[in-house]
Amino acid sequence: MPSLTLYIDKYIDHNLNQQTLRTIEENIVEIIVKEFDANQDNCQICWVNSEMFTSNYKILGEMKFRQKKSRDQNKKENCLKKIGNILKNNFKVSIRLRAFSIENASLTALDIKN
Repeated sequence: MPSLTLYIDKYIDHNLNQQTLRTIEENIVEIIVKEFDANQDNCQICWVNSEMFTSNYKILGEMKFRQKKSRDQNKKENCLKKIGNILKNNFKVSIRLRAFSIENASLTALDIKN
């Protein structure tokens, strides 16, 4: 955690290759690490092809993270704005981003490594 899920309308014309998407993801992770004082190894971004029929927002992002005192409203807003600008500049569409904090007491997590 933090975990960012990006729902991308599969019909947008973005013509971005895998390397460009990798660079976008690396830039987003850098922002999350800096703004949220997060461990890079714990950041995860999931890209999901979606169909957005009526919404004007062709990318929807939902970020979940553990609540900490250092992650105040200002940090959350800065993080979302920076991520949104990267996505808008690369995909040339309207973006909707949301952030949800989770208290440690209500979180159960499991990582299974191979």
